[in-house]
Amino acid sequence: MKKTVAVFMAGMFMFSMVLPAQANALEVNHYKGTVTLDGTPKRVVVLGLSSLDILDNLGIQPVGTPQGLLPDYLKKYENSSTNVGSLKEPDYETIYTLKPDIIIAETRMLRLYDDLSKIAPTVMLYPMDGHYWEDTQKNWRMLGKLFNREEQVETLIQKTGSELETLHSQVQAARLNAMMVMNNGGNIAMYDKDSRFSLVFHEFGFAEAFPSEEETKGLKATKGAHGNLVSFEYIAATAPDVMFVLDRDQAIGNANGNARTAFNNPLVNATPAAKNHKIVFVNPGAWYITSGGVTGTANIIADIRKALN
Repeated sequence: MKKTVAVFMAGMFMFSMVLPAQANALEVNHYKGTVTLDGTPKRVVVLGLSSLDILDNLGIQPVGTPQGLLPDYLKKYENSSTNVGSLKEPDYETIYTLKPDIIIAETRMLRLYDDLSKIAPTVMLYPMDGHYWEDTQKNWRMLGKLFNREEQVETLIQKTGSELETLHSQVQAARLNAMMVMNNGGNIAMYDKDSRFSLVFHEFGFAEAFPSEEETKGLKATKGAHGNLVSFEYIAATAPDVMFVLDRDQAIGNANGNARTAFNNPLVNATPAAKNHKIVFVNPGAWYITSGGVTGTANIIADIRKALN
């Protein structure tokens, strides 16, 4: 009998030792599946600037971050974290030596997910093509759960969602159509409601500006690596009420870009957008690098407001 009790007590002791780890287990769903962790991660490696933006707003200090193309409000991480590579190519050796509890990746590194997961548990942010605010909320909530900041995230979502709804109502009342274009070297790309910049049309409520077949006179939008390639003649024929212009060269750090100079021409200046001072040269970093972040989204909202002034 004594032996039985002793075995039972030993078993209970072992169970009690295991129980806290199970109780603290954290399961988080993300774009590539589910990760399970033994509690809130402490050593965090971030591989994208949207993620870094979100963590910055949640007060989380990563041990490793990319350090190229940082906007001013994230430059502090140049000194407070270790450089883990570019936005497309991680430094695997450095990441490994940092011994992260979690790696946070974005879709620019989707092809590398399996390799990263061999180093440490890895979560992948949801892409935002066609569903900006829906997927942005998923990402904020995912990271909020990961770092026990869920209440803080819900406050941010409520505030940002309210601003989006207000702007949507204002745009709808103004009955404005818009073009979203990107200046990329010598090319101009147009983006529609199903693209990475769908929020112009879905979240903010602008109608898509389309030229009639007669107005285009044979001008076509051609599918390209970045959006649909168009010409200034096509823009003139479309005659948008509002035009949002993203300078990709500036976004990726190629000097100051030349979008303002390139778009200052007779064809563009004849559009209603130019005549009514509704060409908005958007914050390139916010739209191209930190979109989906908290501050990134706030900066996008600020650009949209300019079109309504």
